[in-house]
Amino acid sequence: MNVFDDSPLDQESSTKREVLTSLGVCVAGLLLSFLVWGVLQERMLTKPYNGDYFTSSYGLVFLNRLGGFLISGAMLYVFAPASSNAVAYRFAFPSVSNMLSSWCQYEALKYVSFPTQMLFKCFKLFPIMVMGKVLGNKVYPTYDYVVALVIGVGIAVFSVSTEELDIGQDSIGEIETVGGTICGVILLLFFLLFDSFTGQYQARLFNEHPDLSPYQMMFMVNTFSMVFSFVTLVHTHELYALCEFVYDHADMHIHLIVFSLASTVGQLFIFKTIKAFGPVIFAICMNTRIILSILLSALIYGHDITPPGMVGLLLVFSAIAYRIKRKTDADGKPLIKWAGMNDDKSMDVFHEWHEHCDM
Repeated sequence: MNVFDDSPLDQESSTKREVLTSLGVCVAGLLLSFLVWGVLQERMLTKPYNGDYFTSSYGLVFLNRLGGFLISGAMLYVFAPASSNAVAYRFAFPSVSNMLSSWCQYEALKYVSFPTQMLFKCFKLFPIMVMGKVLGNKVYPTYDYVVALVIGVGIAVFSVSTEELDIGQDSIGEIETVGGTICGVILLLFFLLFDSFTGQYQARLFNEHPDLSPYQMMFMVNTFSMVFSFVTLVHTHELYALCEFVYDHADMHIHLIVFSLASTVGQLFIFKTIKAFGPVIFAICMNTRIILSILLSALIYGHDITPPGMVGLLLVFSAIAYRIKRKTDADGKPLIKWAGMNDDKSMDVFHEWHEHCDM
């Protein structure tokens, strides 16, 4: 599979190898890019640069979207996908929600700790499914909601046991007031709301415009987000302070460049995954990424993974495996599919896989 091939994937007419290769590339791309992105986000927002902390949430949104605008613009120019008939202003909706979700999670770190932020991300799958019902009239079986809850609980157990979770501290370990903590929690709740809207609205655009390229989506979303965040910086008089901080701290430059690259590549894989497999598969991938992010954090900062943490891991992956099994068993509508899945040979593969899952 060519990572830069934005032609739509027709699962029903593609071979098993093509579909699984595409899914594997999407999953690997999502995990790698967002693991790097998460490590750098924590570094820039929770660790000092020569004794000074970077505190401009909208500034980080703007710099991130500026990098995404330049990189996605270059991709759009080089690969020149066919034009789409999608109306430009409709890209503003996911752009605003994407910008606000980023701002909410960055700003929340002023009031709660980084592990608390990660804990709230555990429950993404449920609001995404609810938003899918609202925006797309999608119907999910009851067990989908139960699985989403178990995934959230499993990652929460893992997070709490692995990280020193203290709701009363901010990201740099300073004690927060009750009011500040409540403010941080509310910001994270809004983050979940905006983030779930973004993915489902992008899926809606892809469904309504099959000719829409991920490069076009990426470029338009980054363009609107960059403009909106720049206007906000000017309006709040933060622009000069942002430029001064970045100029005065040269060791931050490489972090910003890699952060923007990881974010842009991650957006590419987000669009490719949503377009090919839907936002629920994407959400499952990103929940897995949360587990790996905490594992990486534990490795870097020396946190111990306790027995309850292993129980949390088991809960998450058991729930994901159970959901996949139920989907493949229910009405012949698997989460992923390929040409010839209903023939005897393909069913034998699934039966063998199910038997191993049942062991």
